Amino acid sequence: MAAERQLTVERAEQLYTAINEANRQGGNTTIQLRSGLYSITKPILINASHITLQSESLNPADVVLRGPGMKQTSAVFSLFRINASHFSFIGITAEQAPNHIIQVAGENNADYVYLSRCILKDSFEQLLKVSHKPGYPEAADFGVVEHCTFAYSAGIGPQYYIGGIDLHLGQHWQIHNNQFYGIASPARRVAEHAIHLWYNSAHITVENNVIINSDRGIGYGMADKGNQGGTIKNNWIVHANNAHPYADAGITLESSPGTQVIGNWILQYHNYPNSIEYRFPATQNVVITNNYTNKRIRRRNGGGASVVSNHSTESLSPEQTLMLIERFPPDFRPAVRAALNKAGGNPFGNPFGDPVGNPGN
Repeated sequence: MAAERQLTVERAEQLYTAINEANRQGGNTTIQLRSGLYSITKPILINASHITLQSESLNPADVVLRGPGMKQTSAVFSLFRINASHFSFIGITAEQAPNHIIQVAGENNADYVYLSRCILKDSFEQLLKVSHKPGYPEAADFGVVEHCTFAYSAGIGPQYYIGGIDLHLGQHWQIHNNQFYGIASPARRVAEHAIHLWYNSAHITVENNVIINSDRGIGYGMADKGNQGGTIKNNWIVHANNAHPYADAGITLESSPGTQVIGNWILQYHNYPNSIEYRFPATQNVVITNNYTNKRIRRRNGGGASVVSNHSTESLSPEQTLMLIERFPPDFRPAVRAALNKAGGNPFGNPFGDPVGNPGN
């Protein structure tokens, strides 16, 4: 591989020129963005491997890539379409997309995507989409998403067909230490999950993420388009009683055999009765243990799991609440604080209570 090229840009037209040059030269290029607002007027296509975009300061508040708006358009318009492997996106805010902020084209084998210290917010559809072509084996595998924020600034989305991370068919991803806020539908039907892995995804770890006021938190599989294995561990899911019309379960497993659900905190103050659901006959050899919830852990539609040593809790401690607030970028902290203040329960109560988790029918 040729020596890595380093380019620095400070205006949108320079960014487009640098991307075109990196694609033409076969990739292996780092493009550093100086602080400022960049207007994205047409989709950015990554067609060569080993291309990195990163802010000069590595602070996403300093570099904002802004699309034409969170509104439907006649043509597909995601800010980025990733068609090649080893793409990295570091320390940048990207916002206001008619479709997705970033689409990773699994159908083009766009493996080893790396997102870190980014803010993806306010798109008309899912913020991060990892797509595939039905009936074909190609997928985007071995991705990493860490220390990023996925959010709708208004605390609710523009329509129901939204989500945080929507991943099809990919395997061996690591999704950890991220924050999600307001992945919620305003009308018609429930939004997709803050993190949704399905359509034959496999062996993915989702760990230590914070999900606030989102219709559904984490989903592995959907109906018969399932998931294989993987771990959902040490995540924090809180939904206030805020009149979101389609608030649903915190964690759902649908046709997801061999999955482990361990050590998550799920506090929901809306009317939906279940915190964790495991569904459909393909969901077998599942372990659900050491989770802390204020709602039921429920079997549905013939699912199977070992449900042991889970605990009932009604609230977070003040220290836990402060920790969750401080996980978010400063601009989001007032809204997250308000959301947690609306989350009922006594914040000074004992966070540990009686075991829960009697499977339903």
